[in-house]
Amino acid sequence: MKRKFERKYFFIIFMMVSGFFIFIALGNGFWRESAPYKIDSVEINAKLDEQGDLHVEELSVYILSRNNRTASKKLHLSYPSVLKSYSVEIPNDAGFVKEISSSPGGFDARIFLEQEVSEFVMNTEYVISGVVEVGSDIAVLSYRFWEPNSDAMTRDISLAMELPETIISRLTEDDISVRPFKEASFEIEGNLVKLQMKSVLSNASGEIKISFPKSIANTMPNAVNTTISKSALRKEHESAMFQQAFLSGLIGFQIAVPFFVIFFTFILFGIEPQVKSEIGYRLYDVPGYLLNAVIKNPFQEIDHNGFLSTIMEMHNSGEIQIGENTISFETSEKGIPTQQKWALQTLKSLRRNEDGSIEIPDAESDAFSFDEFKEQYGFWRKHAMRVVKSGRFYEYLGSTVMSVFSILYLIIWSLILKFVFGNWQVYLSFPDESLAISIVLYADWCLGWLLLVLPKNIFARWTPSGRLFYMEWKKTEKELLSKQSWTNDDIAKLVALGHLQDIISNRKRVSDQQLTLLRQLQRLEMIFNKVRP
Repeated sequence: MKRKFERKYFFIIFMMVSGFFIFIALGNGFWRESAPYKIDSVEINAKLDEQGDLHVEELSVYILSRNNRTASKKLHLSYPSVLKSYSVEIPNDAGFVKEISSSPGGFDARIFLEQEVSEFVMNTEYVISGVVEVGSDIAVLSYRFWEPNSDAMTRDISLAMELPETIISRLTEDDISVRPFKEASFEIEGNLVKLQMKSVLSNASGEIKISFPKSIANTMPNAVNTTISKSALRKEHESAMFQQAFLSGLIGFQIAVPFFVIFFTFILFGIEPQVKSEIGYRLYDVPGYLLNAVIKNPFQEIDHNGFLSTIMEMHNSGEIQIGENTISFETSEKGIPTQQKWALQTLKSLRRNEDGSIEIPDAESDAFSFDEFKEQYGFWRKHAMRVVKSGRFYEYLGSTVMSVFSILYLIIWSLILKFVFGNWQVYLSFPDESLAISIVLYADWCLGWLLLVLPKNIFARWTPSGRLFYMEWKKTEKELLSKQSWTNDDIAKLVALGHLQDIISNRKRVSDQQLTLLRQLQRLEMIFNKVRP
């Protein structure tokens, strides 16, 4: 049992640690803040000419975050756009630009910097042809204004796009779509479309699409005929909106729903230790450890008072004899309940005398090891708990609900993760919140596993028989405490209910013989206080 318990919790810890690496992966946009450099701001000015070509000028501010001497600039175009010309320049005293590769589909450039440079401005100019697509019923200007940069996060991107009067005069905000749309804000001002984005993650790109009448694009020699249409644009926009709303909803579900489920499960199916009804039945002859688990500790957990009560009961029945500082065995272990056998084994782990009796050692003695006593007590407690839990005192429907919910919760978390990795651009439309979202997902992962191993007792509820048992014994406890004198059986029950110290302090109601027994139980209690985990 012990190894099984340890393996189970080792597995839970392993899964949480595994989830941490997913958390690191999800938060990669945030970790890019400590990359070799970051792009602090980007100012883009673009102009669409009458030919259908887009002339672009970018001013980018690079800040080196550690002792790094290189930076990069790349442009990768998507069909049907084609690069006609480009140039990348930095100040002469900052370093030099070395071209890595270029083609009609874009370019990659590497910048080598001087040793003392910590910040520099890059000026990039290029001309793109084929940005205007002519479809069946509409024309669209598609411009990906920012490319993913694997080395750094980019902040404060501004775009000002100048359009011909024929287009801008017929343009409304409904004709403009931006991705990622959560971070971008845009407006039409004069003959300019202005756009602002506060940040873009290292793996994200920014794209703007402007639709206008097909008749205007027909006059542009460099426009390209494609299959684009109004319905396709609308479907793409609605799909992106749904994906982001779906992700936001799932994350909201992961945050809010567990607390509601836990709260209402506890309210509907949780434990009821307070019972006000006076209707019950007489049930006196029950073992002390059962009273201890159900009445004193209504989460069905046995403590040391249950063990002390068992020892007292065995003394009352003649199976053992408790004297001053010693315990002798009057009978063999045959024919007695299993939990009493384990209780005897626990006692036998203490100091043995030559006549076979047990000497109760001083709990403060450093010369005696209580490790075996602690181990044997653990075995007794597990066997006694089996008997307690076999009784129909509690209904575990609430625990079943929580177990099923935790499994569903982990499945939903897995679907979210699959959706995030399958729709990376949607996730990256939360640039500044990427770390927060990653923390939420990791916390949810841990919560799902913790819910799966919560103690069943937390979401337990009294059964009708358990309710009557509890009512009767709370009433009987009051009756016992009000007696002027106690029998040994009464004392065993009161010890189980945690009244050992109160009985000892009130000597008028106990005999000298009973007081001797209680003093030995008190010595055992001191040992339990020493070995308590």
